[in-house]
Amino acid sequence: MLEDWRKEQSTKMLTETAANSQVRTKMFLDIPTAAEMAGFSIRHFRRIIEEDRIPIVQIGRKFFILGRDFSNWESSKKVKRPA
Repeated sequence: MLEDWRKEQSTKMLTETAANSQVRTKMFLDIPTAAEMAGFSIRHFRRIIEEDRIPIVQIGRKFFILGRDFSNWESSKKVKRPA
């Protein structure tokens, strides 16, 4: 009886994980990955982060951009920035 319950729970967890993984995007992007996704060098993208005030999060010694903030910035960059 206990083994049946465990099998049922593990199957349930696997299907929930598979269903959720298709919808989810990366939560944290490190700066080099975000720069590559945006099509800029790391150095230039750091300048963009500063100029456009993209929020960053520091975890330990590394800096990350939330996936949500990156998406928001990416959609707003289609609008021309003031010079």
